[in-house]
Amino acid sequence: MGYEYKILAKFTEKQAKDILTLLEKNDLFDKKYYLNNQEFRDFRRSENKAEMPDLFLIFELDGIYICQNSSSYIWQGLEGLKKYIETEKIDYEILDHSE
Repeated sequence: MGYEYKILAKFTEKQAKDILTLLEKNDLFDKKYYLNNQEFRDFRRSENKAEMPDLFLIFELDGIYICQNSSSYIWQGLEGLKKYIETEKIDYEILDHSE
């Protein structure tokens, strides 16, 4: 697997909806699918034709699980998400499951 992170945060219903909309408007957004009762979103650069996406994430009740396959930097490809969280002044903590 790649580099695994969890953004722990309590999002309001509006914030969660805004974030999901923002993510699906991301230029790297590839597809949304369901696996084991979880909703995944894959993101990939256009030149990435491999089976594994550059990153995928799962929006969960206590935050957002992120797996970066092409970078060890959590925000790679998710700069808009970071900006939204900071603009909305949402308290969050990042757990690094890769360590």
